[in-house]
Amino acid sequence: MTQHSTGTSITFDRATKTYPGAAAPALDALDLEVEAGELVCLVGPSGGGKTTALQLVNRLVDLTSGDIRIGDRSISDQSAIELRRTIGYAIQQSGLFPHYTVAHNIATVPTILGWDKERIRTRTAELLELVGLSPVETWLSRYPAQLSGGQQQRVGIARALAADPPVMLMDEPFGALDPITRVAVQDEFLAIHRAVGKTTLFVTHDIDEAIKMADRIAILKPGGKLAQFGTPSEVLSNPADDFVAEFLGSERGLKRLALTTVGEIVPGRSDRASAETAQWPDVEATMTLREALSVVSAARAEGAIVHKGGNRLGEVSLHDLIAPPVAVEDREGVRT
Repeated sequence: MTQHSTGTSITFDRATKTYPGAAAPALDALDLEVEAGELVCLVGPSGGGKTTALQLVNRLVDLTSGDIRIGDRSISDQSAIELRRTIGYAIQQSGLFPHYTVAHNIATVPTILGWDKERIRTRTAELLELVGLSPVETWLSRYPAQLSGGQQQRVGIARALAADPPVMLMDEPFGALDPITRVAVQDEFLAIHRAVGKTTLFVTHDIDEAIKMADRIAILKPGGKLAQFGTPSEVLSNPADDFVAEFLGSERGLKRLALTTVGEIVPGRSDRASAETAQWPDVEATMTLREALSVVSAARAEGAIVHKGGNRLGEVSLHDLIAPPVAVEDREGVRT
């Protein structure tokens, strides 16, 4: 979890949604708390109620029974329009208004809230810097059609953050991006999340994305029932049942290696002979164990040389990568 939290909790209290004419609920008595500043991913197969849960929070659909609270206030205690103005919302393919410039897109909610022009200009510039679109003047007057998919998604995130909402909802926001752009935007958003500490509920169908992004993961099964809720390490190490184990897949051991960086396990000094490591490939300390294992395997080597900022930190063996020698943190402040 981020060290600096500007968010507030989201609590699902037996939250249930049954659509008209449906024989069974889309979301069934969900009990779940997203702590202030936490990023929680909702994952599961189609029919698990992920998007329904998200849309209930900002009342795009209404509860059949139960309650949802933001902080200590029920979402039913305010109008849907008032509620949505306090929630950032980012969706797949960004959802930008095509006839608005980047500046006008980001300013949408602050304008509705009556912010003065100078405050809006300052906030817009600040957010473009935050999402990596600088120099700011280059982007302000562009239209969405003049942006790449990754750039549009960055503007969508900036727009969702514009009015400094305590809560962010994200519905498969990176699903339409190509794999390389998707990784880059994921990394950008994680950096933003650590910087601003917004409480974030993030829907994805991709378990690898959830493992990378989440402080905790909620796995929903068909019928909208909660199957398991825990940190990525907890879920991967101890699936609650056969459904969770099958959903995680047979490679869940490899997926767990994505929670740890090489820099977290490299020893402080090396006692290996240079002849032993001469043919070992170089890896960056920021690489995950899974990424480094792929590099070592491709090189048919017995280990790798670890670098950080051009400096050699030490070496890790193939065994170190498969079975890390020390307990490490899979998220800031969370020890496995």
